[in-house]
Amino acid sequence: MAIRSTHFALAGLTLLDVGPLRDTTSVSFLTAEHEPANIYLVMGPNGGGKTTLLEAIAAAMSMLGAAVHAKYGMPSLDEGNGGVQLDALIRLDDGISSETFILSIVLGSPGLLKNWTEPDLQAAGASSQLVLRYGIRPGSRVIERFADSDRQALDFADTIIAEIGEPTRSMFGTGSTAFPTLLYFPSDRGIARNSAGGQVIARPEQLSYAPVHVFGVDGATWASSLDNLFVWFAWLGDGREELCREIVNRYVFRDGSKTLLDVDRERLRAPVSVDGIVEHGLDQLSSGERQLVQLLVRIASHMSAATIVLIDETEQHLHLVMRRRLITLIKEWAKEHTGLSFYITSHQADSLRIVAPKIPEDGLRKFGCLVKPRFKASRQ
Repeated sequence: MAIRSTHFALAGLTLLDVGPLRDTTSVSFLTAEHEPANIYLVMGPNGGGKTTLLEAIAAAMSMLGAAVHAKYGMPSLDEGNGGVQLDALIRLDDGISSETFILSIVLGSPGLLKNWTEPDLQAAGASSQLVLRYGIRPGSRVIERFADSDRQALDFADTIIAEIGEPTRSMFGTGSTAFPTLLYFPSDRGIARNSAGGQVIARPEQLSYAPVHVFGVDGATWASSLDNLFVWFAWLGDGREELCREIVNRYVFRDGSKTLLDVDRERLRAPVSVDGIVEHGLDQLSSGERQLVQLLVRIASHMSAATIVLIDETEQHLHLVMRRRLITLIKEWAKEHTGLSFYITSHQADSLRIVAPKIPEDGLRKFGCLVKPRFKASRQ
Protein backbone atom coordinates (compact mmCIF):
# COMPACT_ATOMS: atom_id res chain seq x y z
CA MET A 1 0.00 0.00 0.00
CA ALA A 2 1.32 3.47 -0.92
CA ILE A 3 2.55 5.57 1.96
CA ARG A 4 3.13 9.30 2.05
CA SER A 5 4.39 11.83 4.54
CA THR A 6 2.14 14.65 5.68
CA HIS A 7 4.71 16.18 8.04
CA PHE A 8 8.51 16.13 8.16
CA ALA A 9 10.69 18.18 10.54
CA LEU A 10 14.12 17.61 12.05
CA ALA A 11 14.30 16.42 15.66
CA GLY A 12 18.00 15.86 16.34
CA LEU A 13 21.46 14.94 15.09
CA THR A 14 24.08 12.61 16.56
CA LEU A 15 27.65 12.34 15.24
CA LEU A 16 30.50 10.00 16.11
CA ASP A 17 34.03 11.09 15.17
CA VAL A 18 33.04 13.42 12.33
CA GLY A 19 35.37 16.27 11.36
CA PRO A 20 36.54 18.29 14.36
CA LEU A 21 33.75 16.81 16.51
CA ARG A 22 35.38 13.80 18.16
CA ASP A 23 33.65 11.12 20.20
CA THR A 24 29.85 11.49 20.34
CA THR A 25 28.19 14.83 19.64
CA SER A 26 24.43 15.00 20.04
CA VAL A 27 22.25 18.05 19.44
CA SER A 28 18.50 18.36 19.78
CA PHE A 29 16.43 20.35 17.30
CA LEU A 30 13.42 20.28 19.62
CA THR A 31 12.52 23.30 21.72
CA ALA A 32 11.82 23.23 25.45
CA GLU A 33 8.19 22.51 24.47
CA HIS A 34 9.40 19.42 22.52
CA GLU A 35 8.48 20.96 19.16
CA PRO A 36 10.79 21.01 16.11
CA ALA A 37 12.47 24.40 15.79
CA ASN A 38 11.68 26.44 12.69
CA ILE A 39 14.71 28.67 13.31
CA TYR A 40 17.86 27.02 14.64
CA LEU A 41 21.08 28.99 15.16
CA VAL A 42 24.44 27.23 15.39
CA MET A 43 27.10 29.45 16.98
CA GLY A 44 30.79 28.75 17.38
CA PRO A 45 34.31 29.74 16.35
CA ASN A 46 35.68 29.19 12.87
CA GLY A 47 36.82 25.58 12.54
CA GLY A 48 34.68 24.55 15.49
CA GLY A 49 32.30 22.25 13.63
CA LYS A 50 29.40 24.48 12.57
CA THR A 51 29.73 23.55 8.91
CA THR A 52 30.20 19.90 9.90
CA LEU A 53 26.71 19.85 11.42
CA LEU A 54 25.13 21.22 8.24
CA GLU A 55 27.11 18.87 6.01
CA ALA A 56 26.01 15.91 8.14
CA ILE A 57 22.35 16.92 7.82
CA ALA A 58 22.72 17.28 4.05
CA ALA A 59 24.58 13.96 3.74
CA ALA A 60 21.86 12.09 5.63
CA MET A 61 19.05 13.69 3.61
CA SER A 62 20.85 12.93 0.34
CA MET A 63 20.72 9.22 1.16
CA LEU A 64 16.96 9.37 0.58
CA GLY A 65 17.62 9.97 -3.11
CA ALA A 66 18.62 6.39 -3.95
CA ALA A 67 18.93 2.89 -2.51
CA VAL A 68 22.60 2.65 -3.53
CA HIS A 69 25.31 5.34 -3.37
CA ALA A 70 28.98 5.48 -4.38
CA LYS A 71 29.89 7.49 -1.27
CA TYR A 72 28.46 9.30 1.75
CA GLY A 73 29.97 12.64 0.79
CA MET A 74 31.76 13.12 4.12
CA PRO A 75 35.46 12.17 4.47
CA SER A 76 35.00 10.99 8.06
CA LEU A 77 32.58 8.33 6.80
CA ASP A 78 34.03 7.63 3.35
CA GLU A 79 37.62 7.36 4.59
CA GLY A 80 37.16 6.73 8.30
CA ASN A 81 34.88 5.07 10.82
CA GLY A 82 32.61 8.01 11.60
CA GLY A 83 28.87 7.77 12.02
CA VAL A 84 25.86 10.04 11.53
CA GLN A 85 22.27 9.73 12.72
CA LEU A 86 19.69 12.31 11.65
CA ASP A 87 16.36 12.10 13.47
CA ALA A 88 13.16 13.56 12.03
CA LEU A 89 9.63 13.81 13.37
CA ILE A 90 7.53 12.40 10.55
CA ARG A 91 3.84 11.70 10.08
CA LEU A 92 3.03 8.86 7.67
CA ASP A 93 -0.35 8.25 6.04
CA ASP A 94 -1.20 5.00 4.26
CA GLY A 95 -4.65 6.14 3.17
CA ILE A 96 -6.34 4.42 6.10
CA SER A 97 -4.61 5.85 9.15
CA SER A 98 -1.98 8.42 10.04
CA GLU A 99 0.77 7.91 12.63
CA THR A 100 3.72 9.99 13.87
CA PHE A 101 7.20 8.50 14.25
CA ILE A 102 10.80 9.42 14.86
CA LEU A 103 12.60 8.47 11.65
CA SER A 104 16.32 7.84 12.23
CA ILE A 105 18.45 8.03 9.07
CA VAL A 106 21.66 6.21 10.04
CA LEU A 107 24.94 6.41 8.10
CA GLY A 108 28.28 4.69 8.66
CA SER A 109 29.75 1.56 10.19
CA PRO A 110 28.92 2.36 13.87
CA GLY A 111 25.20 1.94 13.15
CA LEU A 112 22.48 3.34 15.41
CA LEU A 113 23.90 6.07 17.65
CA LYS A 114 20.81 7.03 19.66
CA ASN A 115 17.87 4.99 20.88
CA TRP A 116 14.84 7.12 21.65
CA THR A 117 13.36 6.16 25.01
CA GLU A 118 9.63 5.83 25.55
CA PRO A 119 9.45 9.11 27.55
CA ASP A 120 11.35 10.94 24.77
CA LEU A 121 9.03 9.53 22.11
CA GLN A 122 5.96 10.51 24.10
CA ALA A 123 7.28 14.03 24.68
CA ALA A 124 7.81 14.47 20.92
CA GLY A 125 4.38 13.03 20.14
CA ALA A 126 5.79 9.96 18.35
CA SER A 127 4.58 6.39 18.72
CA SER A 128 7.90 4.68 17.96
CA GLN A 129 11.33 5.00 16.34
CA LEU A 130 11.83 3.86 12.74
CA VAL A 131 15.39 3.14 11.60
CA LEU A 132 16.54 3.64 8.01
CA ARG A 133 20.16 2.51 7.77
CA TYR A 134 22.77 2.97 5.05
CA GLY A 135 26.15 1.26 5.08
CA ILE A 136 28.68 -0.95 3.29
CA ARG A 137 28.17 -4.68 3.53
CA PRO A 138 31.14 -7.05 3.90
CA GLY A 139 32.69 -7.63 0.48
CA SER A 140 30.94 -4.64 -1.08
CA ARG A 141 32.30 -1.22 -2.09
CA VAL A 142 29.03 0.66 -2.42
CA ILE A 143 26.75 2.16 0.20
CA GLU A 144 23.44 0.34 0.35
CA ARG A 145 20.15 0.90 2.09
CA PHE A 146 19.91 -2.01 4.48
CA ALA A 147 16.91 -4.23 3.82
CA ASP A 148 16.55 -4.94 7.54
CA SER A 149 15.59 -1.30 8.14
CA ASP A 150 12.04 -0.81 9.43
CA ARG A 151 9.44 -1.62 6.77
CA GLN A 152 7.62 1.71 7.05
CA ALA A 153 10.92 3.57 6.75
CA LEU A 154 11.75 1.63 3.57
CA ASP A 155 8.30 2.34 2.13
CA PHE A 156 8.73 6.04 2.86
CA ALA A 157 12.16 6.08 1.20
CA ASP A 158 10.69 4.38 -1.87
CA THR A 159 8.03 7.09 -2.21
CA ILE A 160 10.79 9.72 -2.11
CA ILE A 161 12.71 7.98 -4.91
CA ALA A 162 9.52 7.68 -7.00
CA GLU A 163 8.91 11.44 -6.69
CA ILE A 164 12.42 12.53 -7.75
CA GLY A 165 12.45 14.49 -11.00
CA GLU A 166 8.86 15.67 -10.78
CA PRO A 167 8.78 19.31 -12.02
CA THR A 168 8.32 22.11 -9.50
CA ARG A 169 5.06 23.83 -10.43
CA SER A 170 4.54 26.50 -7.79
CA MET A 171 6.25 29.00 -5.52
CA PHE A 172 6.72 28.38 -1.79
CA GLY A 173 5.71 24.74 -2.19
CA THR A 174 2.00 25.55 -2.35
CA GLY A 175 -0.17 22.63 -3.34
CA SER A 176 2.59 20.06 -2.88
CA THR A 177 2.62 17.14 -0.48
CA ALA A 178 5.09 17.04 2.38
CA PHE A 179 7.94 15.40 0.50
CA PRO A 180 11.00 16.66 2.39
CA THR A 181 13.38 18.96 0.55
CA LEU A 182 16.65 20.32 1.89
CA LEU A 183 18.12 23.48 0.34
CA TYR A 184 21.78 23.89 1.28
CA PHE A 185 23.59 27.21 0.80
CA PRO A 186 27.29 26.68 1.66
CA SER A 187 29.47 29.63 2.64
CA ASP A 188 30.78 29.82 -0.95
CA ARG A 189 27.61 31.05 -2.62
CA GLY A 190 26.24 33.94 -4.65
CA ILE A 191 25.99 34.79 -8.35
CA ALA A 192 28.97 34.51 -10.69
CA ARG A 193 30.00 37.77 -12.35
CA ASN A 194 30.74 36.20 -15.74
CA SER A 195 28.07 34.41 -17.74
CA ALA A 196 29.08 31.11 -19.25
CA GLY A 197 27.01 31.77 -22.40
CA GLY A 198 24.90 29.16 -24.18
CA GLN A 199 21.62 30.95 -23.52
CA VAL A 200 18.61 28.96 -24.66
CA ILE A 201 15.09 28.58 -23.31
CA ALA A 202 15.34 25.35 -21.36
CA ARG A 203 14.21 24.06 -17.99
CA PRO A 204 16.79 25.05 -15.35
CA GLU A 205 18.79 22.52 -13.41
CA GLN A 206 17.33 21.50 -10.04
CA LEU A 207 13.84 22.82 -10.87
CA SER A 208 12.34 19.46 -9.97
CA TYR A 209 11.86 17.50 -6.80
CA ALA A 210 14.90 16.08 -5.00
CA PRO A 211 15.54 15.47 -1.29
CA VAL A 212 18.60 17.77 -1.46
CA HIS A 213 19.52 20.79 -3.58
CA VAL A 214 22.90 22.49 -3.10
CA PHE A 215 23.31 26.09 -4.27
CA GLY A 216 26.89 27.30 -4.37
CA VAL A 217 27.87 29.99 -6.88
CA ASP A 218 25.03 30.38 -9.39
CA GLY A 219 25.87 31.00 -13.04
CA ALA A 220 28.82 28.70 -13.66
CA THR A 221 26.64 27.34 -16.46
CA TRP A 222 23.56 28.77 -18.15
CA ALA A 223 21.46 25.83 -16.95
CA SER A 224 22.34 26.62 -13.32
CA SER A 225 21.97 30.41 -13.55
CA LEU A 226 19.30 32.62 -12.03
CA ASP A 227 18.89 34.33 -15.42
CA ASN A 228 17.83 30.98 -16.86
CA LEU A 229 15.38 30.53 -13.99
CA PHE A 230 13.78 33.93 -14.66
CA VAL A 231 13.68 33.31 -18.43
CA TRP A 232 12.04 29.90 -17.92
CA PHE A 233 9.41 31.33 -15.60
CA ALA A 234 8.69 34.15 -18.07
CA TRP A 235 8.34 31.63 -20.91
CA LEU A 236 5.91 29.53 -18.85
CA GLY A 237 3.85 32.62 -18.06
CA ASP A 238 2.43 31.10 -14.88
CA GLY A 239 3.09 34.09 -12.61
CA ARG A 240 6.29 32.82 -11.03
CA GLU A 241 8.50 35.36 -12.80
CA GLU A 242 6.35 38.22 -11.52
CA LEU A 243 6.41 36.82 -7.98
CA CYS A 244 10.21 36.44 -8.06
CA ARG A 245 10.58 40.04 -9.21
CA GLU A 246 8.23 41.19 -6.46
CA ILE A 247 10.32 39.33 -3.85
CA VAL A 248 13.58 40.89 -5.07
CA ASN A 249 12.20 44.42 -5.37
CA ARG A 250 10.48 44.23 -1.99
CA TYR A 251 13.24 42.71 0.09
CA VAL A 252 16.53 43.48 -1.67
CA PHE A 253 15.95 46.80 -3.48
CA ARG A 254 13.99 48.42 -0.68
CA ASP A 255 15.18 52.01 -1.22
CA GLY A 256 13.81 52.07 -4.78
CA SER A 257 17.02 53.13 -6.51
CA LYS A 258 17.24 49.72 -8.20
CA THR A 259 14.45 47.70 -9.77
CA LEU A 260 14.41 44.21 -11.21
CA LEU A 261 12.60 44.56 -14.55
CA ASP A 262 10.67 42.17 -16.77
CA VAL A 263 12.81 39.52 -18.44
CA ASP A 264 14.57 40.74 -21.58
CA ARG A 265 13.26 38.15 -24.01
CA GLU A 266 15.73 39.05 -26.76
CA ARG A 267 18.90 38.94 -24.65
CA LEU A 268 17.52 36.23 -22.33
CA ARG A 269 18.40 37.87 -19.04
CA ALA A 270 16.82 39.49 -15.98
CA PRO A 271 17.82 43.18 -16.19
CA VAL A 272 18.23 45.53 -13.24
CA SER A 273 17.44 49.24 -13.64
CA VAL A 274 19.51 51.75 -11.65
CA ASP A 275 17.74 55.08 -11.05
CA GLY A 276 15.68 54.40 -14.17
CA ILE A 277 18.68 55.16 -16.38
CA VAL A 278 21.29 52.40 -16.43
CA GLU A 279 20.52 48.72 -16.91
CA HIS A 280 22.78 45.82 -16.03
CA GLY A 281 22.54 42.11 -15.23
CA LEU A 282 22.20 40.32 -11.92
CA ASP A 283 25.91 39.51 -12.04
CA GLN A 284 26.74 43.23 -11.70
CA LEU A 285 25.01 43.66 -8.34
CA SER A 286 27.06 44.10 -5.18
CA SER A 287 28.22 40.91 -3.48
CA GLY A 288 25.65 41.32 -0.71
CA GLU A 289 22.82 41.98 -3.16
CA ARG A 290 23.80 38.98 -5.27
CA GLN A 291 23.74 36.74 -2.22
CA LEU A 292 20.34 37.97 -1.03
CA VAL A 293 18.82 37.62 -4.50
CA GLN A 294 20.12 34.07 -4.75
CA LEU A 295 18.87 33.04 -1.31
CA LEU A 296 15.38 34.50 -1.66
CA VAL A 297 14.67 33.42 -5.23
CA ARG A 298 16.07 29.91 -4.78
CA ILE A 299 14.18 29.27 -1.54
CA ALA A 300 10.87 30.53 -2.94
CA SER A 301 11.29 28.63 -6.23
CA HIS A 302 12.59 25.27 -5.02
CA MET A 303 10.90 24.63 -1.68
CA SER A 304 8.30 21.95 -1.07
CA ALA A 305 5.65 21.77 1.64
CA ALA A 306 8.32 20.39 4.01
CA THR A 307 11.54 22.32 3.47
CA ILE A 308 14.73 22.58 5.51
CA VAL A 309 17.00 25.49 4.57
CA LEU A 310 20.66 25.34 5.62
CA ILE A 311 22.63 28.61 5.40
CA ASP A 312 26.30 28.41 6.38
CA GLU A 313 27.93 31.60 7.69
CA THR A 314 25.07 34.09 7.44
CA GLU A 315 27.57 36.95 7.65
CA GLN A 316 29.29 35.88 4.41
CA HIS A 317 29.47 38.95 2.10
CA LEU A 318 26.78 40.70 4.19
CA HIS A 319 27.34 43.79 6.29
CA LEU A 320 25.29 44.23 9.46
CA VAL A 321 22.31 45.96 7.80
CA MET A 322 22.02 43.27 5.12
CA ARG A 323 22.49 40.51 7.70
CA ARG A 324 19.76 41.97 9.87
CA ARG A 325 17.51 42.16 6.82
CA LEU A 326 18.18 38.50 5.97
CA ILE A 327 17.43 37.22 9.47
CA THR A 328 14.31 39.38 9.70
CA LEU A 329 13.11 37.87 6.42
CA ILE A 330 13.92 34.36 7.67
CA LYS A 331 11.70 35.02 10.66
CA GLU A 332 8.90 36.35 8.47
CA TRP A 333 8.95 33.39 6.09
CA ALA A 334 9.19 30.87 8.95
CA LYS A 335 6.00 32.38 10.36
CA GLU A 336 4.18 32.42 7.02
CA HIS A 337 5.05 28.90 5.85
CA THR A 338 4.39 26.18 8.40
CA GLY A 339 6.53 23.54 6.70
CA LEU A 340 9.60 25.77 6.33
CA SER A 341 12.52 25.71 8.78
CA PHE A 342 15.93 27.39 8.78
CA TYR A 343 19.22 26.13 10.19
CA ILE A 344 21.85 28.86 10.08
CA THR A 345 25.41 29.20 11.36
CA SER A 346 27.34 32.24 12.53
CA HIS A 347 30.34 33.25 14.59
CA GLN A 348 29.12 36.85 15.03
CA ALA A 349 27.52 37.86 18.34
CA ASP A 350 25.11 40.23 16.60
CA SER A 351 23.48 37.24 14.84
CA LEU A 352 22.66 35.83 18.27
CA ARG A 353 21.12 39.15 19.30
CA ILE A 354 19.01 39.37 16.14
CA VAL A 355 17.74 35.78 16.27
CA ALA A 356 17.29 36.01 20.06
CA PRO A 357 16.55 32.30 20.62
CA LYS A 358 15.40 32.83 24.21
CA ILE A 359 12.92 35.62 23.43
CA PRO A 360 9.47 34.24 22.46
CA GLU A 361 7.96 35.43 19.18
CA ASP A 362 4.54 34.46 17.87
CA GLY A 363 4.76 31.84 15.14
CA LEU A 364 8.42 31.06 15.80
CA ARG A 365 10.02 28.08 17.51
CA LYS A 366 13.60 29.23 18.05
CA PHE A 367 16.45 27.18 19.39
CA GLY A 368 20.18 26.75 18.90
CA CYS A 369 23.49 25.41 20.13
CA LEU A 370 27.14 26.33 20.61
CA VAL A 371 29.68 23.99 19.03
CA LYS A 372 33.36 23.71 19.87
CA PRO A 373 35.92 21.27 18.44
CA ARG A 374 36.90 18.28 20.54
CA PHE A 375 39.98 16.24 19.81
CA LYS A 376 40.77 12.76 21.05
CA ALA A 377 43.95 12.28 23.03
CA SER A 378 46.51 10.30 21.07
CA ARG A 379 46.93 6.70 22.16
CA GLN A 380 50.54 5.69 22.64
